[in-house]
Amino acid sequence: MSLSDKDIRKKERSARLMMWMAARSSRNQTFIDRLCRKLIVRATTVAPEDDFMRDPLIDNDEGFDPDELDRYQRGEIA
Repeated sequence: MSLSDKDIRKKERSARLMMWMAARSSRNQTFIDRLCRKLIVRATTVAPEDDFMRDPLIDNDEGFDPDELDRYQRGEIA
């Protein structure tokens, strides 16, 4: 399945725009720079329900308390 010339030009324009936005957002000097940074952060942030790295034990604060952790690290059995 090959792409038509129109599709290729569209992808090239999109890539150029993304590179321009990334360059502008790294400067962070003007309003446009800050706007580009916010747009990039918004586009690349993963929704919490789709984030496979989230841990329900940490989110629900069901971890060790400091005394439990200390006993565990020393190898004591509760």
